Amino acid sequence: MRKRLWLFLLIIPLLFGGACQENPVENSSQTLEVAGEGTTLENPHHEEADPTQISLPPEALRGQIFQTALVTRQTVLPEIKVTSTIRPNQYKLAQISPRIGGKAIQVFPELGDLVQEGQTLAILDSIELGQKKAEFLQARTNLKIARRNFEREQRLFKQRISSEKEFLDAKGEFERSVAAYRATHEALRMIGLPEEGIKDMHWEGKDYPLSYFHLTAPFAGTIVARKITIGEMIGPTDVPFTLADLSTVWVSLDIFEKDLAHISEGLNVRIRVDAFPNEWFEGILTHLSNLLDPDTRTLHAHVEVDNQDGRLRPGMFAIAAIRLPSSDQQDSLVAPQTAIQKVANKSVAFVEERAGTYAVREVILGTTVPPNIEIRKGLKERERVVTEGSFYLKSILLAETIGADSD
Repeated sequence: MRKRLWLFLLIIPLLFGGACQENPVENSSQTLEVAGEGTTLENPHHEEADPTQISLPPEALRGQIFQTALVTRQTVLPEIKVTSTIRPNQYKLAQISPRIGGKAIQVFPELGDLVQEGQTLAILDSIELGQKKAEFLQARTNLKIARRNFEREQRLFKQRISSEKEFLDAKGEFERSVAAYRATHEALRMIGLPEEGIKDMHWEGKDYPLSYFHLTAPFAGTIVARKITIGEMIGPTDVPFTLADLSTVWVSLDIFEKDLAHISEGLNVRIRVDAFPNEWFEGILTHLSNLLDPDTRTLHAHVEVDNQDGRLRPGMFAIAAIRLPSSDQQDSLVAPQTAIQKVANKSVAFVEERAGTYAVREVILGTTVPPNIEIRKGLKERERVVTEGSFYLKSILLAETIGADSD
């Protein structure tokens, strides 16, 4: 009997030890309840650390600036987010080519330069242009002579001093001179010479020979491409300059077929790029294609965005958030974006319980409504969260976690 009791006492601790090892996760890690909404923040390495609350002594608060804000309710419009690409405004993009071939004598703007409307981009020397100008000047001179001769013969014919034949010959020469003048004038106009420049043309040019002409900017903008060098022959099929007015840009995006019922032109769209991750740019959906891509089942659209400061560059990738019509609006909790910090790949906020004591809350985020962000879970209305100083609290939380892990 004693022998059986002894064996039983030996077996009991072995059974308890085996039971403890059957569920190692519960003993080796700690899942911490987050106050308020029942969400959790995991600390799998140290059981004694308590990252759900930070208490700072008075000396730790000295020299630190803390500002808080209330969690409030705000109307939040639902959004559809799609990837997109920034492009130049295609209505304000010009590929500048000469209408007549010539050799580049001078080239002025460099790539990226801002130019004004009518500014000279390059001076080209064209033998063909020189010939056309010479023909025009000769035709203009012949017209003046023919007009004077015709007017003289007309007076003499009326006075019966000149014969009808002489009058008709003068009239015919005058009409031929008019036709030659108009033909040479039109030839110059067709190759891009302005009317004022044609009227002021003389055999001895003020600054340049007759064969020189200016390639000018049709509007103010930025030189986004330059393919011309001094001495190069440039023809009508070449594009030595590409000019873009980047004061507005297009954000090109593709909308999935399933979302088309909610999308229409005129909707507000927010744009975010990697270069400015904490800032949203506002735009308007100005074009929605009528054709669906059969391969991707998407519809092409573009958003026009103001870019007076030039920070949005064509070629950038962006996230576009299309705000859906107000009939789908929601009333949600929001907090300032500055109150949210990232800890262990989770979004957290610090709720002020009293001066120097802050609860750490894991939060689930929703739509961004600058300068706020929707809080779908983790906070309650009228709670006060830390905005300025939240990064300082994050550093303390990380230091406590690291210190606990090293124990």
